[in-house]
Formats: sequence, C-alpha cells, structure tokens
Amino acid sequence: MSGRRTRTICAVSLMAVLAPAAAGCSDDGGAPSSEVSRASAAIASARASAQAQLDKIKGGSQAKREVKAGRVTRDSAGRALAPLTVTNGGRHTAGYAVEVNFRNASGDLVDAVLLRLTKVPPNKPTRATARSHRRLTGRITAQVGTAVRY
Repeated sequence: MSGRRTRTICAVSLMAVLAPAAAGCSDDGGAPSSEVSRASAAIASARASAQAQLDKIKGGSQAKREVKAGRVTRDSAGRALAPLTVTNGGRHTAGYAVEVNFRNASGDLVDAVLLRLTKVPPNKPTRATARSHRRLTGRITAQVGTAVRY
C-alpha cells in the first residue's frame, strides 16, 4: 500500500448490532426480529452512504475489473485488512474510488469502506489496503463492490 496514494474518503461502518442479530439474540430484552431489522437498516445505510460518495464523482467510468481484492488478514487490533491491486486500464494517470465489502463466512455484509486512490499510472499495478472499521471475527472475505475510475 502506498500511503501517499491512498486515503480514506468515507468510513462506512455497520452498527455493532450485527453480532447479536446474527446470533438471533438480544442483550437488551428486545425481540430478535427487531435486532435483525436494525441490522438490515444499518446495512442499507452503509450501502447508501457509499453510493452517495460514489455518485459525487462526475465523469467517471466503471472500473471494477481493474481492481482485485486479495486474501484478508488482521492487524494487531483484530481489524480486517484486504490488499487491493488496481491496474489502470486507461491511457492516462487516473484516480479511483473503490468500495470494499467485508463479508463473513455466511456471505453476510459485516463492514464496508470506500477508498480513494490518486495518481494511479496506466498499466502499472498499484497496491492499497482496505481496513475494516472494527474488529471482525471468524472467516472474513473482501469483495470489490463498486470501482470508479475518474
């Protein structure tokens, strides 16, 4: 990852309610269905926030095929780290906005981040790292949700 080329532009975290909802229990006496509803709302909110940031980019083009996510590891705080490789398919240096979705072993969305990479040269793989906003446990994978070259 190149710290000079990568900076977070939008931190999209899901509420901590996901863990009790996934287990189907509630520690505050609420019904599990209300916990699931709140978790669903948090996921919808996270996706809407990321999409709103992507919508602000004018004149961009879809570039999902130009971004690859690698195997997720963890940092010392237990946050998921996903290595990204961006290969600019254009003719000129470009910027990228990349949504990275972290999913658990069941395929459920558990966190999402939106990264901006600046000055990505054409046809030269550029590395970056997406980091979850909170500690994630279990088997976690990273998927590129949306990528825009501008």
